[in-house]
Amino acid sequence: PASWVNLNGLWEFEPAEGGPLPFGRTLARSILVPFPVESCLSGVAPQRSKEIIKDMFYRLEFDLVDSWLSNRTLLHFGAVDWQASVYLNGQLLGSHTGGFDGFSFDLTAVLKAEANELIVHVWDPSDDGPQPNGKQRIGAIDHPGGDTYTPTSGIWQTVWLEQVPKHYIRNLQIDQASTEKVSVIVDVAGEASAGSEVAQVTVSVARPGGQGVLATAVGDAGKRISVAVPDPKLWSPDSPTLYDLTVATRGDAVVSYFGLRTFALGAAAGGSKRPLFNGGYTFLAGVLDQSFWPDGLYTAPTDEALEFDLRATQVLGLNLVRLHQKVNPDRWYYHADRLGLAVMQDAPQKYGGASNATIPHFVDDLKRMIIGRGSHPCIIQWEAFNEEDCWAVFTHPPHDLKGIVALARALDPTRLVDTDSGGKANAFGIGDVNDVHTYPYPPSDLTPSGAQYAMVGEFGGTGAFTPGKEWVANKCWTYLKASSPSDQVQKYLQMAKMLETRVANISASVYTQLA
Repeated sequence: PASWVNLNGLWEFEPAEGGPLPFGRTLARSILVPFPVESCLSGVAPQRSKEIIKDMFYRLEFDLVDSWLSNRTLLHFGAVDWQASVYLNGQLLGSHTGGFDGFSFDLTAVLKAEANELIVHVWDPSDDGPQPNGKQRIGAIDHPGGDTYTPTSGIWQTVWLEQVPKHYIRNLQIDQASTEKVSVIVDVAGEASAGSEVAQVTVSVARPGGQGVLATAVGDAGKRISVAVPDPKLWSPDSPTLYDLTVATRGDAVVSYFGLRTFALGAAAGGSKRPLFNGGYTFLAGVLDQSFWPDGLYTAPTDEALEFDLRATQVLGLNLVRLHQKVNPDRWYYHADRLGLAVMQDAPQKYGGASNATIPHFVDDLKRMIIGRGSHPCIIQWEAFNEEDCWAVFTHPPHDLKGIVALARALDPTRLVDTDSGGKANAFGIGDVNDVHTYPYPPSDLTPSGAQYAMVGEFGGTGAFTPGKEWVANKCWTYLKASSPSDQVQKYLQMAKMLETRVANISASVYTQLA
């Protein structure tokens, strides 16, 4: 069991401008963490593109009660975009590169009871750099209204301290791609020899809502431990059943959850390739979700806001979200798990200007995304590339197109892989999906291809612009303009009816878009 302290709130902030680390001095401004620098909620948002801050310092002083000094203490960052170096009390704890995944440092050796000084030095070139940055674009500050958005720089997810035992459970890898059992690999931090009491792990499965233990298994940390679930109830968009999961060692315990389900290619009636949910075919109708918020950009202002678009998707009668060029906080996927929304997860792209320097960053982000989010039952498919955004630079093994798909499958053999949603690389027939984009109307000639099912990865893009409700008057853009909100609804219904007549070949569709 662990104690924790949330470090979100007002921190000191200042552009670094190549200057020395600001040990022992107050910074010039304040920023509200965890909102990204460019968001209005941060309190330091630039008003023009030329005012963008790429090099920045964060500073926080904090005290702790004495009991924290007698235990191991970890510092966690949910995500920082893009390169972060973290210092405590004048000592470098470590550095991290990557804008979409969490990281942690053990600060036990340098922690004090009072006046701890935490410095975070962040560098984020946004779309001027080689790294995948999704739909972020510096120019969107001055020129909003297209298909790119204001950047997200710096800390954009929660920062917290956690008190843990000497040997603590660091991570769980949950394999729930089954209709009968759950399998868990438990990572225990600290030296622990195989077969020792420290390395022994007990995994227990309880009924949804913790209504009594159903089954238990014991095994070693670092090895797969499987638990058969009696009379299993499966997870699906129609019935998102979740089971409680407790993992315990001699000195630590954590609680998680899982949902039993399979999602695999198969043949439906007529013999065409279909994606099968728990062995049966369900048409997947969804939306493209950029997951930007007007006030927080990458960061939702509240938990209710984080959940809102998912609930709205279900209100519209849809069962799928394609999360576009962004990896969300774990909490977002928890809401999807709980509500019963299937998720197709994009790898963040270098949206224009990709080069050979992009490749190692893309590969690192892909690995961390699959490993870091792979325990969520809602995720059913990985989207490796999107359109022509950056795949063309991936030309040499092991990081050519086939190599990237093979890497995704090796990291997670339980999910399908879409090689290139709507791009020219889709024509190579690699991966599990024949995925096309057509705007505004869905295609009439899409069919399954060989060992692939057919999916309309993007269509639609209708918009009705009401005077006084536009972000910038007369600057909003859409693929198909509607004269009014009711006209927009009618246009969507027309597209939906087109798809209805084509479901003999098409198995999934994604409408553009949610914000």
